[in-house]
Amino acid sequence: AIYSFVIACAVRVARGQANAHSSMLVHVTRFTAVQDLVMKQVDDVVAFMRRRLVRKIDHEELLSELYKLWHDDFLPTSTQIAQEQSDALENQRIPGWDEIVGILPTVISDIQVKTVNGNAKDALDYVEHSEKGLKVIAVGGDKLARGLTLEGLCVSYFVRTTKMYDTLMQMGRWFGYRPGYLDLCRLYTTAELVEWFGHIADASEELREEFDQMAASGATPWEYGLKVESHPVLLVKIGRAHV
Repeated sequence: AIYSFVIACAVRVARGQANAHSSMLVHVTRFTAVQDLVMKQVDDVVAFMRRRLVRKIDHEELLSELYKLWHDDFLPTSTQIAQEQSDALENQRIPGWDEIVGILPTVISDIQVKTVNGNAKDALDYVEHSEKGLKVIAVGGDKLARGLTLEGLCVSYFVRTTKMYDTLMQMGRWFGYRPGYLDLCRLYTTAELVEWFGHIADASEELREEFDQMAASGATPWEYGLKVESHPVLLVKIGRAHV
C-alpha cells in the first residue's frame, strides 16, 4: 500500500499536480497506543525507501518491486480507465516508467507520516502547505473515521471492522470526486470487508429505490413500511424520528 502511494504521488507530479495535496489513510484500530506503533512501522518503511531512492545505494531490488507494481497494476488499470472513462482523467497522460523513476527521490523526500488522534501534537494542516501541497500518510482511528477530510486521498489501508451499517459507511473514506487521478486510487482491505461494503452499497441502493416508490405512491414512511436488506453479521441501527 505504501509503495502504491509513492507511485501515485510520482504520477501526479508527472501530470503537473505536484502542488496538489496527496494523502494516504491507514486505519487499523481505534486504540491510540496501537496507532502509534503502526505509525512507527510505516515511518520505518518510508525511511528505508528514502535511503534507497535518494542515495541510490542498493536500490535495485526496491526499484524492481516498484516497477512490478507499476507494470502489473497501475499501467493496465490506468490504460483501461483512460479508455472507458476518459472524462474521469481529464485527458491526463500516463507517464513512462523512466520518468517516474526520476521523480521518486523528490516524492519520497516530501512524504510525511503522522498520527491523527487525540494524543497527536500536530494536526494535518493542508492550508499551511497549500502552495507546495502536502504529501502525508495519516495513521489514525476515530478522528479519521468521521468528520476529518483527507485532501487528495489516493490510497487507503483499511482493516478496522464494525457490525453496524451506518458506522461502516461513515468510516469508508474513499468516495468522492478524484479529478485527474481516479486511476491512481487504491483500497487495501480484507475480503470480508469487501463483501460487507458491497452488501451495504446494495442495501443503500435498494432503500433509495424504496424511497422513490414511496414518493410516487404519495405515502409516508409510517404508511409505506420501508425495509432494509438484512445480513448474517451486520446490524441495522433502528431509531425513531420525532416530528
